Amino acid sequence: MQRSLAGLLVLSTLLLACGPSRQETLYAWMRAQGKADMPSIRQIPEPQAFKHLPYAQGGRKDPFTKQHLVALADAQTKKANPDLSLAQKSRPRQPLEKIALESMDFVGVLETQGRCVGLVRADGIVYQVAPGQYLGKNFGQVWRVDEAGIMLREIAQDAAGRWLERDTYLRIHGSKQ
Repeated sequence: MQRSLAGLLVLSTLLLACGPSRQETLYAWMRAQGKADMPSIRQIPEPQAFKHLPYAQGGRKDPFTKQHLVALADAQTKKANPDLSLAQKSRPRQPLEKIALESMDFVGVLETQGRCVGLVRADGIVYQVAPGQYLGKNFGQVWRVDEAGIMLREIAQDAAGRWLERDTYLRIHGSKQ
């Protein structure tokens, strides 16, 4: 009986080995799918010939010239942002306006007659600064002095040449704020 069982096992193994393997079935399926999904290629239409249309001015200025575009940009800039420094250029300069703000140090505050006066060191000299005075090369006018620093409003040109007002704070020397 054992021989017949062993023979049956050998016979079934041989029959399974003779049949198609799973890989062959998979390869056959992949080939069928590859043939079924062939992409369709559409023809691109021929480009149309370019038709040049001349610009008819009709007695008007050409809006595409460089001079016209520059003049238009200048007019818009002047309208949007007038020259803020004209009033500043006519007034007499104060001594601290010749020194850049970055090279000044705010070192303290004095209170005299109920108003705060800031102490600023520039070029080794200590100056007293009160609200209304000017500091730095960008027409910086002091508008507040307190224990932590001096608040300035500067008028400076940006990269495009427009004049802008900006607030700057000169902090106490050695402050991490």
